[in-house]
Amino acid sequence: MDMARAPIRFRKPTDLNKALVFPALLLIFACVPQGASAQVYGTDSHNVTVTVATVNIVQVSAGTASLTLSAAAVTAGVNLMGPVTNSATSLLWGFNSSLRKVTVKTNLAAPKFILKVLAVAPTQGTASPEVTLSTTAADFLINTGRSSGSCTIQYSGSALASAGTGTDTHTITFTVAAQ
Repeated sequence: MDMARAPIRFRKPTDLNKALVFPALLLIFACVPQGASAQVYGTDSHNVTVTVATVNIVQVSAGTASLTLSAAAVTAGVNLMGPVTNSATSLLWGFNSSLRKVTVKTNLAAPKFILKVLAVAPTQGTASPEVTLSTTAADFLINTGRSSGSCTIQYSGSALASAGTGTDTHTITFTVAAQ
């Protein structure tokens, strides 16, 4: 007699389905942890506040500018020598508050020679007429409003022959002010 086990034979396909139902249910319930329940999904919200402070900033693109008056800038018999110009620097700005302007002044209380400044081709606002620098702030750029932009700074230096020779060193200050 053959000890091999004979395969189980089902008479109808429904008998196979009935035979598999109990093991399948047992497997499903064994895999589900006790106490598991349906998850409830919900929503929640919160507020995020973005605050923008007042920004009024100016920046000069280069640290120094030089002007040298030489014989090439002089006409014989005329006391005024020059002018010579330097446009190697620019001013950058950004304002997010009401109508603004930029003023300019020097720290040199008693300059020996004449130094003027002009805003050339501003991308926003209006350039003031050329300013002769002094320790009193003068308008350099007006009507800027809420904007960012740039302009070329043109310095112009001249001297009277009667003032002689020497060097003036200025610290130029650009300031944002309400208009």
